[in-house]
Amino acid sequence: MNGAPLARYDATLQGLARKDRLRTLSPRAGLDFSSNDYLGLAASRRLGDAVVAAIARGTPVGATGSRLLRGNAPEHEQLEADAAAFFGADRALFFGSGYIAHFALLSALPHKGDLLVVDELAHASMHEGAQAGRAQFVLAAHNDATAVEDAITRWRVAGGMGCVWIAVESLYSMDGDCAPLESLVALADRHGAFIVIDEAHATGVWGPDGRGLAAAFEGRDNIIALHTCGKALGASGGLVTGPRALCEYLINRCRPFIYATAPSPLMAVVAREALAMLADEPM
Repeated sequence: MNGAPLARYDATLQGLARKDRLRTLSPRAGLDFSSNDYLGLAASRRLGDAVVAAIARGTPVGATGSRLLRGNAPEHEQLEADAAAFFGADRALFFGSGYIAHFALLSALPHKGDLLVVDELAHASMHEGAQAGRAQFVLAAHNDATAVEDAITRWRVAGGMGCVWIAVESLYSMDGDCAPLESLVALADRHGAFIVIDEAHATGVWGPDGRGLAAAFEGRDNIIALHTCGKALGASGGLVTGPRALCEYLINRCRPFIYATAPSPLMAVVAREALAMLADEPM
């Protein structure tokens, strides 16, 4: 075969190299000033001991399949029960990564005929989920509750009759600012809207016992939160917390959940132990 099909990719790489923007993978080295391991739990003795104990009692490394097809392990359910209790939510659902969880949420829950308003600086996974979903979506100026409400009002005036969804981060890591959650929740109440809140950078380090910046609003029937396990919790995966009906809907209608092999039961053990550490060893 000739190399023509690869030419476009080679050209892109060469262009990145000329601009000094070509990235490569390299081993860890030096002091850590850039990772997501905010609390240093990834190498903690307690999490390691939890894994060793789990293996000793027979917990498998792999889930063996989708959770709907023999991949549902007791460790998954134990983590979800503890996470729902810890965050004060009705239900929790464990995904293999925070990115997949966001993509799943915004591509599955908003329906055709709905409106999805996404903060312009929200994580790429939110933008990807919005683009893959069936709802009309618009971007709102960063941390501007008035811009969100204006988008909703324009949509209603134009004849929009469906449900409204708002997607934000509670803490934006690149800018270091926080979403005006109180104003957004009040706005959502006025418009009968749902809010999806990405707590990725707040879980473990903000709120009572590290429950995040949205802790005061969890448990409401219009709040869905995403608590990633791959940052302060020192593990991997993502926990969606929210109303039981929405989580059960995801189990039945969310393709990234239905068709993916479940996360390792050992990782569920690690995430569960990390949550216990937040409760047992408050900052």
